Amino acid sequence: MKETKVLKTYDNLALANLERDLLLQNGVECFLSDENIVQLYPMFSSPFGGIRLHIFEKDTDLAEKIFNDYYESVDK
Repeated sequence: MKETKVLKTYDNLALANLERDLLLQNGVECFLSDENIVQLYPMFSSPFGGIRLHIFEKDTDLAEKIFNDYYESVDK
């Protein structure tokens, strides 16, 4: 059985979607949760823990590398 984990949390849907799409484009299966509740009721973002990006545990190192490589290239 494959185990999932929450890799990151967000209070900004645009950033959550950008990072989810970045992972998907690089072959990492992932999904967001609680994005609708946070968008409808932003004041409940903290109690709900924000928008969550879920991945399979086995992809943690790859996902972190993808984010590091992407943000290094953007900062240049």
